[in-house]
Amino acid sequence: MRPEAIQIIKDEHLAISAVLYSLRYLVKEMRKGSAPNFPLLKAILDYIVSYPDRWHHPKEDKYLFAAVRRRTREADKLIERLEREHSLGYPMVEELKRDLIAFQNGETEARERFFATADRYAELEWEHLHTEEEVFMPIAERVLTAEDWAEIHTAFRENDNPLFGIKPKEEAESLYQKILSLAPAPMGFGPAA
Repeated sequence: MRPEAIQIIKDEHLAISAVLYSLRYLVKEMRKGSAPNFPLLKAILDYIVSYPDRWHHPKEDKYLFAAVRRRTREADKLIERLEREHSLGYPMVEELKRDLIAFQNGETEARERFFATADRYAELEWEHLHTEEEVFMPIAERVLTAEDWAEIHTAFRENDNPLFGIKPKEEAESLYQKILSLAPAPMGFGPAA
């Protein structure tokens, strides 16, 4: 039986992918001449900072990757790569945030910097998610025990424990719904662009 933690991780990856798709779609449309939707772009960056960078990636590093390291050395280089990619994402998001503000304030070069960094970030993340699911997860499924998966499952669910006073999944869902409400079709159900 497949561990429930795998589905949780894949569901989180799906939500992250949808937000990345929205970012890439908006950049493509702005390159064609569409007006920037700054509230939507800000909501997308808020989501990326709030969920993948603050909650999802650290849980993978601390629990999933650590558990595989305890069971096998075969994934060491792959885990190093995935952890490096996690650390590369945060500075890129900070750069996106700075460039978005400058873009919104009319700085000419900021528009193209924002577009280029958004493309690089989305490509990095999509490749990263693909590698985790297609290369890393099969190794994890093969080497981890039921006890390992129980610990990983608990870690990914722990964030929603009311004793901690924070509900990151609720915060992420709220931001995700905001993105959908601001985004025009085909990404969301907001007003047509």
